Amino acid sequence: MIVSKLKGVWKEITLLSTWIVSVTGALVIPLPSWYSSDENTSFLMEFGVFIATVMAGFIILFSLKNKVIKIWKRMSILFFLLFIASFMTYYFSREAKTLPYVEKDIVIGNVLLENNPFERFKETHGFLPDRNERMLILLGDSERAWTKKSIMTNRVQLMLLLFLCYLFSAGFIISFCNLIILYKEKYKIKEEEEVADETA
Repeated sequence: MIVSKLKGVWKEITLLSTWIVSVTGALVIPLPSWYSSDENTSFLMEFGVFIATVMAGFIILFSLKNKVIKIWKRMSILFFLLFIASFMTYYFSREAKTLPYVEKDIVIGNVLLENNPFERFKETHGFLPDRNERMLILLGDSERAWTKKSIMTNRVQLMLLLFLCYLFSAGFIISFCNLIILYKEKYKIKEEEEVADETA
């Protein structure tokens, strides 16, 4: 009796397990070091991960009503392509909008202040250090060289891209798992029909 009931809801159990894994994965995997460079935005980053997880939950609810294989195949491909695009955009944006400092990535801006430490360093020494070493001049404080507005703009862009990475990865995992389940059900029905034809 219990076994037959479990067989009836095994799809729901599998999808919920997948969603739980995506939730715990998003919460257990440490967020990148750049988000903690500003205490005011750390909460927004964690909230964004939570929203992505909730939206992934709605995909599961949609999967319980819609069992068309073509739709889930398209959704899997779409989410996969969106995840790759968002991840690559995030990766290159992170490289361009952060600088390393003492094993952390510090968000920088796009607009330099007038008479900033870089200009003074270049006038004094005649050169600028490599890009990865420039944060040493600022002692980890990016606001000494870039405007606060441009730093905040870059931080928001990175947060949005990371949010999309979490959302699209969770969407792909859930839609792909659902696709596998639907294919398994389809071929199971075919096998049962073939067996019924042979015995008839």
